[in-house]
Amino acid sequence: MYVKKLKAERFGGHANREFDFCPSLNAIAGMDMRAIFAALSVALCNRLLRFQVSPYCLTENSHICAEIEAGGAGYVSETVYCADAPDCSETNVYCGGRKLTEEERRALFHVSMEEEECSYFVNRYDYGRYVPFATLDHSKKLAEYRKALQEENRQEFSERTDGAGTTHVFRRELKNFCEVFLPKPIRIEKRLWLTMDEDGGLLSKNARADRIFSETEKVLFQYLCFLEVNRFWNDVQKAMGRTVQKPLFISALPDHIDDCVDLTELLGQTLESGRQVFLFTGDKNIERRLDAVKEKRIILL
Repeated sequence: MYVKKLKAERFGGHANREFDFCPSLNAIAGMDMRAIFAALSVALCNRLLRFQVSPYCLTENSHICAEIEAGGAGYVSETVYCADAPDCSETNVYCGGRKLTEEERRALFHVSMEEEECSYFVNRYDYGRYVPFATLDHSKKLAEYRKALQEENRQEFSERTDGAGTTHVFRRELKNFCEVFLPKPIRIEKRLWLTMDEDGGLLSKNARADRIFSETEKVLFQYLCFLEVNRFWNDVQKAMGRTVQKPLFISALPDHIDDCVDLTELLGQTLESGRQVFLFTGDKNIERRLDAVKEKRIILL
């Protein structure tokens, strides 16, 4: 699934803006990126990070329209103001001019709350006032899954994963993922590696036990954890024969890592998932750091 085009009318400071996207990497840079973040979340029928990331809400004159391709078919998602609806917004999806039923829309867009949460990289420096999980820690996700499967009361975990988390397939994939996990470099030149403990927790490890990690290294660690957790969910989806692959949202990664870090390599690892990627940044010089990425679209706001 990927968003081909987004049109925002009278929303987030945009009187009438239209954006074309590519199926791989889309970098959106500028101060008003939060409005586009929110509009995309709404158009994709996401339940998290809708208007929390934007100081703007839908008004009676607002209109958000997105062209989306999924499974070889084209869809149009339209969002308008609705006073009685949550977030004062109502989204309808059409295919060939026909409005999809609620069951059809759910089959097209729905993923579990846990998978949706994992598809967002929102570090602790960004969106702290808006997001419902400002302290989201991807390094603990796999360990939390293993712990949830061991507890007698697994109802909450089952609900967050739409029942997938308590299946035999999920248990098998989680066990296999942790057993074959190999350390991965965070910063080779500083001998800093991503490792996993016996409980499934992801750790940053250096030869020096007393070493203090820089802010860049902390962000890189969380980002690699984000990649590993989504790699695990991709394995689960394949094993279950599921096809819904929503875009990944990456917030402010370039803004909080040193300029010397190879951003192209980092995002190359992300694009290996085969999913569309939206990168949001305040750095309008982002094109310079993404020069080596072959397929991309850069939008300056």
